[in-house]
Amino acid sequence: MSTAPGEPAGGTAPATRPRGRPRDPALEARACEAALDVFGERGLAGLTLDEVALRAKVGKSSLYLRWPDKESLLADALGRVQEAAATVPGPDDAARGPEEAEADKVPRRPSLRDYLLAHVRRRAALYLGQYGLAMLRLYAEARAQPELFGHIREQAISRFVRAERERVAEAIRSGILPPHASPVRILDAVEGAIFMHLLVTPPSLLDRVRAGLDDYIEQMVDDQLRAAGYDAQADTDEA
Repeated sequence: MSTAPGEPAGGTAPATRPRGRPRDPALEARACEAALDVFGERGLAGLTLDEVALRAKVGKSSLYLRWPDKESLLADALGRVQEAAATVPGPDDAARGPEEAEADKVPRRPSLRDYLLAHVRRRAALYLGQYGLAMLRLYAEARAQPELFGHIREQAISRFVRAERERVAEAIRSGILPPHASPVRILDAVEGAIFMHLLVTPPSLLDRVRAGLDDYIEQMVDDQLRAAGYDAQADTDEA
């Protein structure tokens, strides 16, 4: 049997080398962190891949191998922050005993009240955390440049908002909230409350706000659910 040009004797084709650079999660994490820092400080106009490469201590070519432009990098970075915030354990999870931990191997559906409390606590932690300024910038710039931020908005805001609204809509369908309740108004109320509570607080008072934040969130969520006609017993039964 003849051997094709470039094929070794015996007819065995040479091993194919994988194209592209292997994924490096550490590099990607550093780049995303640097992008969020620069975006928070300077906005999209001041965000450059040169500055991200410098802060992340990576080559600019490494960034281009993973993201075609700064908008794609920013969308990825903001989406990762939102994903991380959505999966952070709630404040009571660490206190569970062995029996509760064993029971948790079977997925349990949190009550609507617990869902909203955990959601608002995570939003507060996000706004007060390392990337809080980047999130505030995102809301302002997405409004100022809607076309440019279309993809970024979808990655970092819209898909999470849709999931949250669906969770409240399920509570309406199951009778935990009355038929006239509105997922949009309920979530606007709790999201807007925590956003404004932290946005208008002077930096000198943030420590005081942090100290009372859990009480504020619990009372605020309970106020909104009560006003919406929430059936606590039905919620407990379903959970």
